[in-house]
Amino acid sequence: MPEAASGILRLYGAAKVPHYNRQALAAMLGLPLDRIHLHEGHVGGGFGIRGELYPEDVLTCAAALRLGRPVKWIEDRYEHLVAANQSRGSVHRVRAAVDEHGFILGLDDEFWFDQGGYLRTHGVTVIDLTCAMLPGPYIIPAYRSVGHVRLTNKTPCGTYRAPGRFEASFVRERLVDVIADRLGLDPIVVRRRNFITKTAMPFRREFAVLGTDVVYDTGDYAGLLDKFLNRVGWEMLQADVVRRRQAGEMVGLGLGFFVEKSGLGPFDDARITLGSDGTIEVITGAASIGQGVETVLAQICADGLGTGLDRIRVIHGQTDRIARGMGAFASRVTVMTGAAVTIAAAKLRGELLTVAGRLLQTAPDRLAVAGDRIVVCDAPGGPSLDLAAIARGVGGELTADATFTTDRMTYPYGVHLAQVRIQRDSCAIAVERFFVGYDVGRAVNPMLVEGQIVGGAAQGIGAALLEEFVYDASGQPRSVTLADYLMPTIAEIPTIEVTLFEDAPTPLNPLGVKGAGEAGISAAGAAIAAAVDDALGRVGAVRQLPITPNRLHALLVELPAPER
Repeated sequence: MPEAASGILRLYGAAKVPHYNRQALAAMLGLPLDRIHLHEGHVGGGFGIRGELYPEDVLTCAAALRLGRPVKWIEDRYEHLVAANQSRGSVHRVRAAVDEHGFILGLDDEFWFDQGGYLRTHGVTVIDLTCAMLPGPYIIPAYRSVGHVRLTNKTPCGTYRAPGRFEASFVRERLVDVIADRLGLDPIVVRRRNFITKTAMPFRREFAVLGTDVVYDTGDYAGLLDKFLNRVGWEMLQADVVRRRQAGEMVGLGLGFFVEKSGLGPFDDARITLGSDGTIEVITGAASIGQGVETVLAQICADGLGTGLDRIRVIHGQTDRIARGMGAFASRVTVMTGAAVTIAAAKLRGELLTVAGRLLQTAPDRLAVAGDRIVVCDAPGGPSLDLAAIARGVGGELTADATFTTDRMTYPYGVHLAQVRIQRDSCAIAVERFFVGYDVGRAVNPMLVEGQIVGGAAQGIGAALLEEFVYDASGQPRSVTLADYLMPTIAEIPTIEVTLFEDAPTPLNPLGVKGAGEAGISAAGAAIAAAVDDALGRVGAVRQLPITPNRLHALLVELPAPER
């Protein structure tokens, strides 16, 4: 929508990376940067696809400029499924050299990636992440991964929650299970023997991803696995599966370990302003895509200042309120924006105490912020000042700006465990139980972290069993409605049982936090595939996702008929 008075073009509905898309649109439309502003709206999630700048965004803005009036783009489900980014289309050929104890001496991976018709904004991000994250939690002293990009007649590829890691975890964890089977070893034992040890942290890989050197910051992989298996009652789960098999059921357990990357830099800015009415605004270039940005940043600000939450308002995704912003992607907001808010809150608190010290004729180190007032620490019943009065006393507001920068990411990690039941007659797979253990470094809001994990796990179950974009022999898309592109519903999702760990806080930011947005999906495909293998009694049987009824039927016909 172009404004007649100011000549400013405003795009409403921007999600994930409004500042980045603003720069791109300004360049393509030939506008000065201050002539265009993007405004993020409320969205149900990001999941990768909303980080894209689509041709329709550019054309809608161009039409608004030419017509001098608001223009709205409306896209129905069919149009969306035909034209939006696709992902997950890769085929791997992988081999490993191992010793008799199951230690992986070397891993050689080559894969072919379906990029679609051309490169979009994300470029080869998925291929880059797949190559870099495939080794996961294991030492693997000799490693090579080669990705081949193939252009096809499909829509261009973009990122989808845990891009590259969902694929890499499937390939790697499938390989570990096969190694254990070939050597007659327990797959848990093989994983422990290959884990990078706690004492080896920080652990450097000799390559980079997304322009950042891969250096695992902190981690105790063996410790997390032991705690997790004890928490879920691993031995009891196994015993129950054995009992049910003896009764004729096809049930199985499967496990997948993963290392995530989070907190991608290089910077994030934050501004905190105390107004004359006592309200506190946190302004940031981050975006809210369902991860609870407002709540978490308000908590961090309140903790840093010493105030309550009720006066804090978080402003995000508005390019006319802050000059720079990186948006929300790569599980970065709590890490990067949270750190910037932490620094800004400390600055503002220091300024508040300094001003209050002058007004109360008291040393600032004897003062404290308590709710909406400044009080004297050793005289709580003595003189105090209202925060709003302090702001009015210095011209109406107090502001603190801060920037947090980093050249390294944080690497959280975790494990997924699935229990499945196969219905031989219908070739249906039911996920009966699904567990996630995850070390987030430090959880600012555990309920929000668990919510992110549960949502990701639901997507992971869908990716493992249901979601597939199918084309016919002539290249025409067939998955163009939600009757054809199958998504999980509440009927397919069991209760996701989440256990959070905070044993490995990172030293790379002042909060010690790592990201959580993609933890629920990363190893879901690997765990469910292993569980189906276990139910079939054939390790390495599942080599392709999703495990559709037709693919499961092909595996079942190779099994002997059950005894009657």
